[in-house]
Amino acid sequence: MIKLSPSKIATYKQCPFKYKCETDMQIRLAYRKDTPDLVFGNLIHGCLNDFYKRTKKEGRNFETLRKLFETKFKYNFQKHNKIFKNKENIIKYVEESKKQFKVFLKSKFSEGEPLLTEDFPKYQLSSELELGGKFDRVDLKDNKLTLIDYKTGKYKEDGQNNYEFQLNFYEYLLTKKYPEYKVDKKILFYLKENKIDEYKSSKDLNQVEEEIINYAETIKNDIELKPKRNSLCNYCDYQEICSLFRKNL
Repeated sequence: MIKLSPSKIATYKQCPFKYKCETDMQIRLAYRKDTPDLVFGNLIHGCLNDFYKRTKKEGRNFETLRKLFETKFKYNFQKHNKIFKNKENIIKYVEESKKQFKVFLKSKFSEGEPLLTEDFPKYQLSSELELGGKFDRVDLKDNKLTLIDYKTGKYKEDGQNNYEFQLNFYEYLLTKKYPEYKVDKKILFYLKENKIDEYKSSKDLNQVEEEIINYAETIKNDIELKPKRNSLCNYCDYQEICSLFRKNL
């Protein structure tokens, strides 16, 4: 059975060999490395999740978010200290967390009570294909759903097509999880730059389903999963076992 998510499909499109490495748990554990930006993003997402799940409404303020970040950082202090490398770098990311929290609290999205946060729904599309994803946040208002995806990095114009597919994929999953509601809006909220990208609901979810099935068939039939040269090769964790990279050494 193939298990697909938007990130797995994006990885395959970027490089089939990287997809192979990412979906093989032994290879992934042996070679994949955490980066400061990746860990920082996970910390911010975790704080915004706990902000609603574990905090009463009257206690939702900047100080709460700051303490959540501090607690999460200290909980895995040895790991985080190793990843962020030095005191100056840690301070830089701590200050960035404060900026992003302030941006969030000033936005309209800080209000309300989300229907769910950080949910990992699965849907069995067929006996050979299971779909999954990760919702940062879903709000329900007037029987309509708004999907919100937080971004802690910089806005990249050339990456928007991938995000649009990601959001369509999530919308498809939401309609399976909550068939009684309609998805009204899909939001990308760039906390670093205080930028919001808004997408309307998909006109044809059958087309989205067909696109997903086509990706699944392509991946299933790709026996070789060869490496593919791309702009992120120099930052890939799997260079050591990549034939394409070794040829250029």
